[in-house]
Amino acid sequence: MNVLNLRVPVQVKIVLTEETKAQITGEINQAIQGIQRELDQIDFQSRKALQDAEKNGPQAMNAVQARINQEVGMRMERREQMMQQLVQIQQSPIGSEIPGGQIDTHAEVRVGDVWEDIVNGTEIVLKDGVVAEIRRAGDGA
Repeated sequence: MNVLNLRVPVQVKIVLTEETKAQITGEINQAIQGIQRELDQIDFQSRKALQDAEKNGPQAMNAVQARINQEVGMRMERREQMMQQLVQIQQSPIGSEIPGGQIDTHAEVRVGDVWEDIVNGTEIVLKDGVVAEIRRAGDGA
């Protein structure tokens, strides 16, 4: 066997332009608003759940309150992460590259190939939704 097909990760980077900055900022703001709606819904539902649990005694009340606190805590943490992302995007200069995720592709590996070239992989750079560059990881900005 002289050739082997592998699935390898490809990093996607996004060049920050005014357009992408506005788009990403809008998406993050929408996500934050969605989390706030979830928190409002939990608050509303928790009142009824606590009233129902009160009828079943203090243990039931404690269990329901613990679950509510856990749900609120998870969403507050997620909201805080989104707020940090928002600040990072707002502070990033136009033209900088930000992570845009990862996709998988297939690569042929042959006897004699340099393993580092395969392991280091490839990066795709997008600018306003268009592929601006394909490069070896670490070769660019």
